Amino acid sequence: MASASAVAAKAAFRALLKRDFSSEEAAVRHFRRVLDLPFPAPTPRGISIDRISIAGVPCERLAVRRPEMTVLHLHGGAFIGGKLRTYHPFAGGLAKLLKAEVILPDYRLAPEHRFPAAPEDCLAVYRTLLECGVEPARLAVTGDSAGGNLTLVTLQTARDLGIALPRCGVAISPGADVSGRLPSWRENDRRDAMLSYSTIQIMAQVYLRDHPRDDPRASPLNGDFSGLPPLLLTVSDQECLRDDAYAVAAKARSQGVRVEMLTRPDLPHAWPVLNALISESRGDLQRIAHFIGSLA
Repeated sequence: MASASAVAAKAAFRALLKRDFSSEEAAVRHFRRVLDLPFPAPTPRGISIDRISIAGVPCERLAVRRPEMTVLHLHGGAFIGGKLRTYHPFAGGLAKLLKAEVILPDYRLAPEHRFPAAPEDCLAVYRTLLECGVEPARLAVTGDSAGGNLTLVTLQTARDLGIALPRCGVAISPGADVSGRLPSWRENDRRDAMLSYSTIQIMAQVYLRDHPRDDPRASPLNGDFSGLPPLLLTVSDQECLRDDAYAVAAKARSQGVRVEMLTRPDLPHAWPVLNALISESRGDLQRIAHFIGSLA
């Protein structure tokens, strides 16, 4: 049974976020308005925050005093929104648990900047971190929702280009196939407290416009997973994106990748990044940190 904090969070998300939209413009306005709300976002003690630029992409760096590793976290927001400040509790908590620096890129968003602007920015930041001396063995790439998509795309593209791969990847409730062919998009349309089948379709259209949805750079489930580093995937069974995570796990394992799954039956989409709101998220943040740290 979900905690009282999880039940309250789901009720709030359903009231604030979930809608049927009359147009793409209405959907973008609504999502950005909600994502701009002042959600609790305390930064853990001992964590510094610096605004920096990497490869021309504005970023925030949350770090302990002497970081021993780097985490590149790619935020969610359906490719059209997402505020870095809402990730301070998660990124700061991860930095503290891993004695790390966490880099949050403010990558370009649709509809002003459509595909492939977002994956290009994320790859550029990743490549530049390596060029600036970050050791691949001390680097992890993580992301939630749309950022989970971008995490998988970044890993696949880096491998294809011969760029060194990180120690691991973590995809939190990833949107791995924007084609809409996976059953949970419809099956969990009512159960998901944040997303719906129609909303995901609208956001995919805003992001891609006329670009083929089966392109692996947009739907990494269609890509090749061979040679990727160990992956941790998290997903709730109530999510519209439930099958995205399970399908990625099955395909990656079939191609020789070590995959671990962290699943919950009744928590909201991308719950591990909501550690300021949901009690289960705090324990699962520790599990994510343990996965990353155990691969040293």
